[in-house]
Amino acid sequence: MVAKVIIVLLSLIYPLIVSAEYQSSITLEKYVKTITVNADGTSEAITEALDRIETDKGITAFSQSELSFIKGMERLEILDAYTITPSGKKIKVTKKNIRERDDSTERGADIFTDTRHKIIIYPEVTVGSKLYSKIKETNFKTKFNGHFIFSEFAIPYFKYDYNEINFIVDKRIKLNFDSKGFEGGFIKETESHKYYKYTYKQTSATPSEPGMVSLYDTSNYLVVSSFNNYAELGEAYQKLAKSKAKPTGFIQGLADGIIANKGGGDKRAEAKALYEWIVNNIRYVAVYVGNGGLEPHDSESIVKNKYGDCKDHAVLYEALLAARGIESSPALINLGEAYTLPKYPVISPQNHVITYIPEFDLYVDATAQSVPFGDIPFGDRGKPTVLTALKKTGNTPAMKASENIVRTTVKFKVQPDGKIDGISTVAVSGPIESNYRANQVSNVGKDDNKVTAEILSAYGETGTGRLQFTKPNAFNERYEENGVFTLDPIANFPGPAAMTIPVGLTQGRIYSLSKDKPLDSRKYPYSCFGRTYLDFLTIEFPKKTKITRIPSNVSYNKDGMSYKATYKKKDNVINVTREMVLDNKNMFCEAEREAQKHAFLMCYKKT
Repeated sequence: MVAKVIIVLLSLIYPLIVSAEYQSSITLEKYVKTITVNADGTSEAITEALDRIETDKGITAFSQSELSFIKGMERLEILDAYTITPSGKKIKVTKKNIRERDDSTERGADIFTDTRHKIIIYPEVTVGSKLYSKIKETNFKTKFNGHFIFSEFAIPYFKYDYNEINFIVDKRIKLNFDSKGFEGGFIKETESHKYYKYTYKQTSATPSEPGMVSLYDTSNYLVVSSFNNYAELGEAYQKLAKSKAKPTGFIQGLADGIIANKGGGDKRAEAKALYEWIVNNIRYVAVYVGNGGLEPHDSESIVKNKYGDCKDHAVLYEALLAARGIESSPALINLGEAYTLPKYPVISPQNHVITYIPEFDLYVDATAQSVPFGDIPFGDRGKPTVLTALKKTGNTPAMKASENIVRTTVKFKVQPDGKIDGISTVAVSGPIESNYRANQVSNVGKDDNKVTAEILSAYGETGTGRLQFTKPNAFNERYEENGVFTLDPIANFPGPAAMTIPVGLTQGRIYSLSKDKPLDSRKYPYSCFGRTYLDFLTIEFPKKTKITRIPSNVSYNKDGMSYKATYKKKDNVINVTREMVLDNKNMFCEAEREAQKHAFLMCYKKT
């Protein structure tokens, strides 16, 4: 029997996302905060807020208000709270509807903290209701001795009818102010205090966008800080952390033992050995008690407990390096989508600590258990850093397409009954390798059938198979994924049919990008990174199969995005070569890149 097959590629052009007119779920009708700042940086704030519920989503999101405070450093008092119904009726929040609870866990790790949360449960909330609260916050212990910091970033998803922030500042402490979109400034002074007032209005609201960068990079803001620059912030952090990284006799012995077990080597080899010991022996557990959100534990206790958070991992690594005569510095960084720093230091958006080794001009994240030495996780890349011991700022490297390569090789063999046997290899090089390692951590020891089913289902395929991959923490081995599989028929075979090129037990990166529907337009920059995908595919059909059509070759190269696909048929075998290069100098793309993506994806129509 002669089977007639037309090989076509799945069309990658989808209808563009068209969003209905966005409506803010809440309007901040009136918000007035007055902060009294003392000479030692401690403060007291009184906040009155009146919010108007605009949609059903607003009811779900805001009928309860959650406020947090650090028990050993702050007090939080709810002075008043009530609902005003659309008819004007005022309904007080009773004491039983003000709850208090401990902090919850995050990142899937154990977290111990004295952060507390007070929850206001508003009664009879409907669309059109107004929610009032009056809150008193007392900061009786500062995060950095003698310093005051404050930041307010406007949320573009909501409307602001009136927002007012006042400062009454003791003259003995000097504050720096920086703002965007906020109006106001210095008002007056008395013998003992200076007075400042800032106001803000936002008459329209815009929705969030998929993958957009942090609001720290895009929003209007008000930043207030007693730090004049980031060198001063670094010095303040060092006062908390430096003594904790002192290489005691215990730490010295540990460092020497680690190096001896690895057989020695040059200083870079020593730094690598110490890093690998930490990621394999110290698990991530956060203990935020008192100033634990900023102040690390001492290195010796971290080793004995065998756990710590990011600051603790960095402190331990610094101590072990120092024991071997290698200088390093903590590096404060954002682990998220924030790519800029405010003019004056206010801690945010810095929420993570890694290590910088000047001798090698190298950043190292000792919490990253699936990242080889010399690389850092995706979330650390392309970010500004505060190098606290060096009293300066720096930047982590981004990801270049030329060094970030995923090479996929697959041999498909279509059987007479339509099933497809396949052998695949995915070889990964460059910084992106750490993502592949991390993605497979959960598959270590998992049943082969379950792993296979999960991968195939992502591409609408079914079948059986086995995937073998380099152990995530086998840092001295090149990372590869090797699959052997049999797919259930994906077309009416044998018989007249058209079929897409299968994915099988690969990562299907080029296929996956076809699902990245471009928006009509973007307002905000969004996260992206440079990478290269190479596909080398062979599809062999039964000898009597008549192949009547294959896709045309395609070539596109514009705006840092290139795609080339070639298709060759010889007898009953089709060879497919695809190369996609997405180049970008940063870890984010500007909003106008979205319009350029439309033209890029149009090239797939020709395949």
